[in-house]
Amino acid sequence: MDNVRVNVLLPERLLEESKSLVEKGYFSNFSEVVRDSLRREILNYKIGFGDMTEKDKQLLEWVQSEKTAGNILSEKDMAKHGLKV
Repeated sequence: MDNVRVNVLLPERLLEESKSLVEKGYFSNFSEVVRDSLRREILNYKIGFGDMTEKDKQLLEWVQSEKTAGNILSEKDMAKHGLKV
């Protein structure tokens, strides 16, 4: 898939927080932060948050925040450290 360049205006605080995630090593660069965030948001719409109970939504939001905080690793990230599921 070819990448396309886009220009986006962001609140300064959002940019700072995104750069902080890169500096902490959660993402390799800012573009990765944006791509991952867009994928997650699109997935949220595809799975239909409207069909979920409030507790389901809270659980999903907690899992997503834990992954963002680095407390949950993807299989790909685990493999980088020699770990297996």
